[in-house]
Amino acid sequence: MIDKFHTDSIEVQNIIKGFNLTKSLLVSSIIIGEPHTGKKSLIRYLFPSVKFVDGADRVAVKKALEEKSELVIYDFEKLTNIESIDFENRRIIAIANYVSNEKSIDDLFAFIYHMPSLKERVEDIDILVKRFSKEAISNLMLDRELEIDTKLLDISANTRSLKRSVYQQAFSQNCTPKDIEEILYHYLYKNMQGNNDYKDYLPLYERPLIEAGLKKFGSQLKLSDILGINRNTLRKKIYELNIN
Repeated sequence: MIDKFHTDSIEVQNIIKGFNLTKSLLVSSIIIGEPHTGKKSLIRYLFPSVKFVDGADRVAVKKALEEKSELVIYDFEKLTNIESIDFENRRIIAIANYVSNEKSIDDLFAFIYHMPSLKERVEDIDILVKRFSKEAISNLMLDRELEIDTKLLDISANTRSLKRSVYQQAFSQNCTPKDIEEILYHYLYKNMQGNNDYKDYLPLYERPLIEAGLKKFGSQLKLSDILGINRNTLRKKIYELNIN
């Protein structure tokens, strides 16, 4: 059961209001949106006791419709021959990633909602980052708060990619030298196959070393002293690695 669905998005808040206003009515509704936008989580929050059934399993859908007057059908776009399904005197909530036949959808559903993607509701990103950060700290058994770099967050696949990018930052901020060695070991073991691999893979070490040093110390002169190399050598490396 989901205790709360947090959102600052006016569009999502309006969807919640719409569902709440029609909860007592035997009408059918559909919510449509990109994968991993929180559609299923939202419906679980609004209808915690209603049975969920996979639209890809037509037999299960048919059986559930015979037994229930209230039903949630997720992956609705995978349900075939929807025109033959009897929605009369039932409260059907459908969840779909897309619709291929808009006329059928208009005929079947009294209410049609469109769930915005994270690109369309950026005000929710901070809420989700805080949630995923708290989750990562617990799951990875970390002992300090995360410092999330918002420039590295990935919302291309909505909550799925956002969560992954938060976990990636959680790991990278807390990994030990041994962790880094093991990552490089497995990467190199899998990919080494050329005749010039020492030179080809050296940037895996040099690039982050120089980029981090420039950001931390602010000048090439100071960094060259820190690294124990002369400034011309550092400048050459910066040019070779195309570091801005």
